[in-house]
Amino acid sequence: MGKRVWLVVFLYFLFPSLVGAQCLQYEPQVSKLNGTISRKTFPGRPNYESTALGDTSETVWILHLARPICVAEGEGGINEAVKGVGSVQLVLSSDQYKTYKDKVGKPVTATGTLFHSHTGHHHTKVLLTVSDLE
Repeated sequence: MGKRVWLVVFLYFLFPSLVGAQCLQYEPQVSKLNGTISRKTFPGRPNYESTALGDTSETVWILHLARPICVAEGEGGINEAVKGVGSVQLVLSSDQYKTYKDKVGKPVTATGTLFHSHTGHHHTKVLLTVSDLE
């Protein structure tokens, strides 16, 4: 192969966005993300600053992605375009937390719809409303 072909192949694996890799779409588009789940506790109400100063604690699940993603701008003004997303907060029902508790700390494929953070309860720029974890 020629030098140009090798350069394109090299750049694809190093910087996929430079050679046309598609960004994911926000809801209602369904996305599948690969990564490892961890639990993380953040300060909650009333000030979202410090549990030591009296804020309640909020424990959420974070999916640490196997490979960073980008998400294209969505409609409605809330869903901003983002690049280099390395982790997403998982949005689960109380039943899903029970069903999937054995997945924490393990590699998974999470299926669901993406949305951009917009409240103090959102701890990553992009969140995934989970429909399935495998």
